[in-house]
Amino acid sequence: MRRGKPTCHRKFGEANAILAGDALLNLAFETISGIRPAERAVCILCEISTASGTHGMIGGQVADLEAPARKKTLAEHDFISRYKTGALIRASVRAGAILGGANTESLAALTRYGEAIGLAFQIADDILDVEGTTEELGKDAGSDQARGKATYPALVGLEASKARARELVEMALEALSSFDERAEPLRAIASYIVQRKS
Repeated sequence: MRRGKPTCHRKFGEANAILAGDALLNLAFETISGIRPAERAVCILCEISTASGTHGMIGGQVADLEAPARKKTLAEHDFISRYKTGALIRASVRAGAILGGANTESLAALTRYGEAIGLAFQIADDILDVEGTTEELGKDAGSDQARGKATYPALVGLEASKARARELVEMALEALSSFDERAEPLRAIASYIVQRKS
């Protein structure tokens, strides 16, 4: 269940779910290829394909699938979180910056922001699995613990997990310190990540 509804593979079958994922990824590349100037389109295609592939989401997911066979360390959890979840969040931030014509310094600052909120998002997700209800989450609460999954709270405890998430949000906000009020939506997203209930 996700957001109170059956996942695609449950509702339509595994084969259709895989095909839907393939179709959506190709649609993303098709859409990006229409960006002008073409140089920016190429940069954004590189960002999204890297963040989706073996150096991003797919690589992180493979590491996560292999992890249950043994006890995971905090460093391994961070690696999986940065790749499986964080890479696409970072790429989304960087793609927007590239599309907007950000200079080198701004792009570096936004990259730091994206990396921080990417890891904060996964830690917050781990916390929600412990503290949230099934009704709030739209999926079974406590499912990570029931499966024996190594999460931030399981590795360092709930309070330390909350402190780390807050620290990452502060790092994200600090990365935006040189930006004016036009970055307020990004600041709001960073704060929302640790306050959300689903």
